[in-house]
Amino acid sequence: MESSFQQREPDGRGYFRDILEERRQSSDLSHALRSFNPKLYRGFSPCSTSTLNRTVLEAHYLKYVIQQMSVESGKPSEVIREEAAEILEEMSQNLQLGFVRLLGFILSKVFKRLFHKIYVNDEGLQRLQQAFQEYPVVLMPTHRSYVDFLVLSYILFTYDLPLPVIAAGIRNSNGDVTAWGDLPQVRSLLHPTLHWGRQAVLGCAFRVCQNNHTDRICSN
Repeated sequence: MESSFQQREPDGRGYFRDILEERRQSSDLSHALRSFNPKLYRGFSPCSTSTLNRTVLEAHYLKYVIQQMSVESGKPSEVIREEAAEILEEMSQNLQLGFVRLLGFILSKVFKRLFHKIYVNDEGLQRLQQAFQEYPVVLMPTHRSYVDFLVLSYILFTYDLPLPVIAAGIRNSNGDVTAWGDLPQVRSLLHPTLHWGRQAVLGCAFRVCQNNHTDRICSN
């Protein structure tokens, strides 16, 4: 007889699995250290962070925004461009598998205390796995809290699926990016889309950078 975490009764949308029950019956350390080789999008062309950032900084619209704000503020365009480059560096993905495994181990412990069950749809995940290989995929959680992003990443890690690059503004009560956003390892999963305390021009420039990055991914 199959255990409850292996198969649930169908409800018209396929079978559901409680991934936390499996975690309660096996080693969290083994789960975190197991082989992790997600199949990536077939049309994916590798691009270094520095190359992508340089491409975004050379975008015509970003240059236009920098020039306009330089005229309005009296600040040299080179200075504004350097600030935009700093923002790009903040948002750059720095995926480190060692830290991902550590976070996977910690989240297994936390989620077993925080949640009674986490159900996932087997058929839906199989379709998602196929979609990851054939198309660029944009995932849109409910955004009730930042926990949504962590749960989503944890599920994908558990099912050997590519981890998302999550666009999420992280700020503290002073309007600054929190310590979480300042950790390069954490930015591999959660990185700020905007340094909320900077001038409006930098926010605009940052959105241009984000749009350019998204367009590149989706055009592949």
